[in-house]
Amino acid sequence: MSEISVESVAVDGSTVEYAVEYSRDLRRFFDASTFSVSYDVDVSDVPRGVLTVPVLAQVCPIAWATDSTVSVGTVDRTFVEGLEAVRATLERMYPEVMTGGELDAEAVVEYNHDPGSFDGSAQLFSGGVDSLATYVRHRATDPALIAIQGWVVGVDEDERWQRAMGHVERFAERTDSDTHGITAGISEFLDHTMLNVHYKHHTDGGWYSGIGHGIGLLGVCAPLAYSQGYGVVHMGSTHWDGLELETVTWPGRGSPWGSHPEIDDNVQWAGTSGHHDAYEITRQDKLELLADYARETDQTFVIRTCTYDDAGGNCNRCEKCVRTATGLMLAGVDPNDFGYRVDADWYDYVIDRFEENDWALDEHVRHYWEDIQAHLPPAGSLPHEESEAFVEWIARNDFADNVEHSTQPAWVRLLRVGARAAPYEVYEYLYPIYDRFRPDPYS
Repeated sequence: MSEISVESVAVDGSTVEYAVEYSRDLRRFFDASTFSVSYDVDVSDVPRGVLTVPVLAQVCPIAWATDSTVSVGTVDRTFVEGLEAVRATLERMYPEVMTGGELDAEAVVEYNHDPGSFDGSAQLFSGGVDSLATYVRHRATDPALIAIQGWVVGVDEDERWQRAMGHVERFAERTDSDTHGITAGISEFLDHTMLNVHYKHHTDGGWYSGIGHGIGLLGVCAPLAYSQGYGVVHMGSTHWDGLELETVTWPGRGSPWGSHPEIDDNVQWAGTSGHHDAYEITRQDKLELLADYARETDQTFVIRTCTYDDAGGNCNRCEKCVRTATGLMLAGVDPNDFGYRVDADWYDYVIDRFEENDWALDEHVRHYWEDIQAHLPPAGSLPHEESEAFVEWIARNDFADNVEHSTQPAWVRLLRVGARAAPYEVYEYLYPIYDRFRPDPYS
């Protein structure tokens, strides 16, 4: 059986570094043999079994997909118990991917602690719709806001990270919330390209989105949560109960995704439980919640949803920006007050993009816009003619047809299919060529 071995765990104040070895056949799934996580607090007094949680949260799903053994010295018993439930959920979601694997720990330790010392709460926070909705739902408990660098924003993207963290801190100033920044070398440690080549066709969105990010992102919070006494760490939902994708299915349970109640609620360690939040409401429900919160507090705030704007704001041209601005408008607030730019020409721009198939759309987009269609306001309730005509267009548009006519070029699909069977050295040569010349759907 192949093996992933956590050889050492070294803590130096606020930084934990893990040395990891792996069998030769697993080399293609890793970019490095060291995984590092840095916090903004000292974690040197955190027990060794809790310190191992961040690295195990990254490698265990790979072990399950490759029928490999993960070897580690000491691990927290609470985490191990929850890990079995996470694994069982992923096996039900992806029976063709999750083929076995096991955890081999020298010591499984139960850490005694005073439950009263873990009465704080925290949440993952990016300033997007999902995390803002989670804050509004749990604001009575004053959750600390945790932002993570290392997946969407790379560990070497300092300026981009400063902008992202600045956005978090500005919101926290309004709400008098504590903040934490974590830097975790997720993208430097895992070879996401090769993981996607082998497994993306089984998932919705790629390895980390479809499989790894629920346990992975919550897992890196373990030393921080233990040191600060956070008894729960919330993670806002992306999907909602009842969203059924045709491309990937989990019969009777919605659509497979790396963050789900049956995953996040079982990511746990001594003193702390993860919580998958707001699965029972749709994305448009969340925007209406945010609109109600803005009216209640008589304050507006920037909603940060765009990953394509180099300045760290919203580009106002991609489908996600357009969709969010539309949802805010239909919720009865002005999108211009929340970080978007909507003028008289904007409505024709949106309609033209859909009708000319200028955006690369996936099946999520269809469900998001059909959710908007289900929340359309009565005729005559919007402030001007342009918005009324736009709503009429939304009501009659076939978004499933938009998605059907939005596909990747044949040469892209062919390269991705061929790469799954290619030797590592061949793929390592070909992928930069593909990455350089593939079209940008948002340009």
